[in-house]
Amino acid sequence: MSIYVDTSVIVSFFILDDQARKARAWAASGARVVLSDWTLTEFTAALSHQVRLGALTDQERAAAETAFDRWKSRVVVLGVERERFDEARVLMRAHRRLRAPDALHLAIALSSGLGLATADQDMRDAAVAEGIVVVDL
Repeated sequence: MSIYVDTSVIVSFFILDDQARKARAWAASGARVVLSDWTLTEFTAALSHQVRLGALTDQERAAAETAFDRWKSRVVVLGVERERFDEARVLMRAHRRLRAPDALHLAIALSSGLGLATADQDMRDAAVAEGIVVVDL
């Protein structure tokens, strides 16, 4: 099964954080990873946030971006159709703890019939409620 991978997991592939060991072990299992154009944007935003927090240096961020750019050319990257934004709004109404970026990821996974890998509990709960197969990390 192809798995749509949330940015929370992707970041852990490229920087050392609390989820890195689990995320990398799962990735090594050979799952077929699917991302979206939204993931690409959110990945860079997440690294910027880590720099602002002082958890990453500018050099570490640049290295992670370079490694990510090489890696993403080997996985499926889906475009984000306009309808996904409307579906994300519906999901946020149904799941009050779901944040907008996560709702968009869920809408993409749902519309594509994909399972989901995430480290975010609120997103996981919403995905399960929506009938999405979730990879536990």
